[in-house]
Amino acid sequence: MSDANGSGPGRPSRGGGPPDGPPPGPLSGPDPAPPRRRTWLLALAGVLVLAVGVAGLLVGAGAFGDDDGGGGGGTASASPPARTASGPASPSASPARGATTPPPESAGLLPFGRTHRFAGGIEVTVSPPERFTPAQSSAGHKDGNIAVKVDVAVRNGSDERIKLTTVVVRGRDGDGRETAQVFDPEQVVMPLEGDLLPGRRTVAAYGFDLPPGAGNTLEVGVGVGFDGDAVHWAGELP
Repeated sequence: MSDANGSGPGRPSRGGGPPDGPPPGPLSGPDPAPPRRRTWLLALAGVLVLAVGVAGLLVGAGAFGDDDGGGGGGTASASPPARTASGPASPSASPARGATTPPPESAGLLPFGRTHRFAGGIEVTVSPPERFTPAQSSAGHKDGNIAVKVDVAVRNGSDERIKLTTVVVRGRDGDGRETAQVFDPEQVVMPLEGDLLPGRRTVAAYGFDLPPGAGNTLEVGVGVGFDGDAVHWAGELP
């Protein structure tokens, strides 16, 4: 039944008093986190703290070194280089057997085959020596000696005609003795002769008679002009 003001049960009075029950609608404020989510967040925070602590211990102990040998400024020990089976080459190794050893140019000797240019522009090249058997008509060869010959090439690099008789060729054996020259017209072992024009080149064969046991090298000296200094070539005999 209604009261005097006509209000039913459970309804607020018109006088403005507080309601008899809880207000309708949801409660104000965020919902509290479920217990399971809160436990997972606490476990994750613990793992992160533990990882940071372990990393700090490893850095302090020097477990993470720099590329240049360590973060603490120490020197890294480098492994020694691997040794090869052949080993280092010796600078004093002897040349292969049969190879011709060129004479040192510091001693004033040129190897056979090298071209020398004189001050006047004349170029001379002396070939390596070759053994040959002189003919019966040859001169200067003695029985039992060794006859060798070299080719002497001359190029006139000057502006004037030159007389080839001014090109003087001499030979020495391994003992330093001057050898006799061998002339063989049948094998064209003859000295230079005639004139040589500017820019022209000529070749002549010179023969030398070496006694046996006089060493195994030959030295050939060539001078251009009777007053000029000679240039010497040297090398082993074949």
